[in-house]
Amino acid sequence: MRGWRSIWEWLLPRSADRTVRSRAGLVVGTCLGVVAACVAILLGWAVTATLEDWETVVAAVVLAGLLAGIVFLARAGRVTLAAWLLTGLLTLLIALDIAGYGLGSPSAAAFCIPIVLAACALGLWAGLGVALLASLGVWLIAAAGVAGWYTPLTPPDISHLSFEAPIMTVIFLAVAGIVGAWRSTRT
Repeated sequence: MRGWRSIWEWLLPRSADRTVRSRAGLVVGTCLGVVAACVAILLGWAVTATLEDWETVVAAVVLAGLLAGIVFLARAGRVTLAAWLLTGLLTLLIALDIAGYGLGSPSAAAFCIPIVLAACALGLWAGLGVALLASLGVWLIAAAGVAGWYTPLTPPDISHLSFEAPIMTVIFLAVAGIVGAWRSTRT
C-alpha cells in the first residue's frame, strides 16, 4: 500500500496549496481511469475475439500518450491547463462517438464525465459551459440524424429530438449545477 501512495504523491505537483494538489489529483485520476477503461475494453475484445482491427489498439496507445502528457502538465503545476485539455479531449471524443453511433447509443451519458471534471476542477461556470456545449452537440446530432443529413450506425428516430435531447440537456445542466455549486462551497 505504501508503494502506491508514493507513486500517487509523485504524480501530484509539489505544491503546498491543497486545492492545486486536489485538482491535480482529479485530473490525474481521470486520466488513469480512462487508460484503465481502454485497457479493459481492449482486453474484453481480445478475450471475446471481437477486436476488429489493429487501428483500435493504435488509437488507444495514442490516447494513452495524450493522457500521459496531460498528467505531466498537472504534475508540473499547470493544473488549469491540464484540466481544460482533458475536458476538451473527452468532450471531443464523446461527441465523435455519438456522431458515429447516434443518440440510439447510450454514449451520450458519457458527457457527464467532462461536465463533472470541468465543474470540479475549473468551477461552476466551466461546468455549465461544457454542459451547454454537450447539449448543443446532442441536439445537432439528433437533428442531423432525423433530417437525414447523415446516417449514424443506430437508426435516428424522432424521439431523439422530442425526448433524448431534451432529457440529456436537463441532466447535463443539473449535473453541472449540482457539482459546480458543491465545489464553490468548498473553495
